[in-house]
Amino acid sequence: MEQIFNYLNLYSDYITLAVFLVFILALISFSMVLRSLNKTKNRYRALLKGMGNKNLEEIILNNAQKIEILEEMIKENDSRVEQLSKEISTSLKNYSIKRYNAFEGVGGELSFSLALLNDEGSGIIITGIHGRDDSRTYAKPIVEGRSKYTLSEEEKIVLSSALYKAKEN
Repeated sequence: MEQIFNYLNLYSDYITLAVFLVFILALISFSMVLRSLNKTKNRYRALLKGMGNKNLEEIILNNAQKIEILEEMIKENDSRVEQLSKEISTSLKNYSIKRYNAFEGVGGELSFSLALLNDEGSGIIITGIHGRDDSRTYAKPIVEGRSKYTLSEEEKIVLSSALYKAKEN
């Protein structure tokens, strides 16, 4: 035991210096941990800002419920979009119109042919023929780009133009 005390007395300056260095390193380490803890606290406060007295678990559970509700709404919207897509493909959205003079001596291009088709090329052609004394309107059904009725040159032009628009879709 006496040897240990002699040894400690002999090297007491070095031992004191070593303990002091360890103390300084521990102090530096402690300050770094404290700074990191403060950053984490600030992030936690920012995360909970505006949430009242709720804890993080309540917030996460609340957000999980909201996510489930939103996922349900997305599924409903997807089915609605699919239904609307089917309905839109059958709507008369592709059109073409041509105005012209049906008879010589009658000006103003008051006659017209109008093609209204869906994406499958089915629909109707409406033609209005304007003469000096009267006006007549005709409707001809179109099924898959064809009519069972004879089409005038103007009707063929508007049909071709509307079919081209249908193919683009």
